[in-house]
Amino acid sequence: MTDNTVTVAWNERQTGFWWNETCAMVLEVFGLPGGRYESRPETDYMSFTFKNKRDADLCRILLSERL
Repeated sequence: MTDNTVTVAWNERQTGFWWNETCAMVLEVFGLPGGRYESRPETDYMSFTFKNKRDADLCRILLSERL
């Protein structure tokens, strides 16, 4: 992973609604995956990899209470 990757770990307290909200927050600011970032679900986490560091930093702030 790079400095341009924001990782959100899975845990048992998160619901489907929590994940819908998290992904919606990213979509509202950065648009659909493929333009400014790519998202990837993994076994233990979901990652958002941005094309530039500024967007990654903004996403970290946006999701700061969820990281």
